[in-house]
Amino acid sequence: MKITMLAIGSTGDVNPYILIGKELKKRGHDVIIAAFSKFSSIIQNAGIGFFPLNGDAESFISSIMDPSTNAFSYLPRLYHNLKSTVPLLIQDIEKSCSKSDAMICNFFGTVYYSISEKLDIPCIQTHYFPMDPTGDTPISSVRNQQLPRSLNRFSYKAGYLLISIVENRLLSDWRRKNDLMLRKATTHPVYNTANHNIPVIYAISPSVFQRPSEWPSSIKMSGFWIDDEISDWIPSETLSSFLSAGPAPLYIGFGSMNTGDMNCLFSSILHALHKTGIRAVICGGWAAQNIPSDEQICFETYIPHSWIFPKVKAVVHHGGAGTTAAGLRWGKPTLIIPFSGDQFFWGSQIYKNGCGPKPISRKHLNSRSLTDSLSDLYTNMKYYKSAQTISSNLAKEHGISTAADIIENELYHW
Repeated sequence: MKITMLAIGSTGDVNPYILIGKELKKRGHDVIIAAFSKFSSIIQNAGIGFFPLNGDAESFISSIMDPSTNAFSYLPRLYHNLKSTVPLLIQDIEKSCSKSDAMICNFFGTVYYSISEKLDIPCIQTHYFPMDPTGDTPISSVRNQQLPRSLNRFSYKAGYLLISIVENRLLSDWRRKNDLMLRKATTHPVYNTANHNIPVIYAISPSVFQRPSEWPSSIKMSGFWIDDEISDWIPSETLSSFLSAGPAPLYIGFGSMNTGDMNCLFSSILHALHKTGIRAVICGGWAAQNIPSDEQICFETYIPHSWIFPKVKAVVHHGGAGTTAAGLRWGKPTLIIPFSGDQFFWGSQIYKNGCGPKPISRKHLNSRSLTDSLSDLYTNMKYYKSAQTISSNLAKEHGISTAADIIENELYHW
């Protein structure tokens, strides 16, 4: 079966599909991943076909993940960023799926569903964070994750109403031109095309977030999609020497985040590290920083999580779903500094599960609050015990193969 996997977004959107794509390819399927051009090399190096989508990954992520973005400004930002590129983007998505037997997609409203409807091919929705109504947690872009159950449920209604309004503005002309009925504004997710239901798979472990009782049986939870393969990445001599020269350091990195004042963020981090005396490996990611290494700090532009996480004592990051899962898989206490989006949800889950301090919003971070949290993270043994317990549970899960089983079962019974 030829399958197109659609991943509009950052590294955190693409990497999970590489893992699932490799598993599906082992099972005899022909897989391509459609994503921004920035990811062509990592996808092709994994032995998976690649289709480039119109747009720039870094500008897209910067515009929607800015620390000043909130639950109400997120969608207007998204609309502003996409309105000029949507016609070409839809064209690319359609081309990427035109010869496929099925499509698998990350969250991008119902844009993908429209392509599925036009081509009359199966579509499977995947989520890395809660996007279905529940009283257990608000919609993931809400910064305050400690709301009453009634407000949690209301947040989904408000979120989906805004989503459907934006979608109508972006998709109505295209649907008219393709003789498809216009979708109505809605206050809940609509997992269907004109003729078929759309299965949903959550790449979330029940060991971290229990499956809400309100969710229907059509919503599956596979467990995290984690790369357990031993990385053959070769470190620099500076990094190797640093790791062997003293006690296990912290890992600090913010992946694809390059928004707000990153210089100010790294300045606060360096001040807090020098004040606490804690050693740290800092990974610059997309932020393009250049921090001199010394006896206390080792700076690298890129380090695979599967290589570095087993070697550090604890991790500090932005709270992307994949990075959070990797840290827990290796049993590492975690401090999350969320910028926007689902990062607030993951920061809350780390704290609720006793695996790290209360998250510090990027918008409100300062060197004093960070100093206190780093000291707590590094010395509090309760975090280590909780993280190790979850790590043991995750080692028994097989999220990638479980998700592939679900995908095959759904497609063969479509």
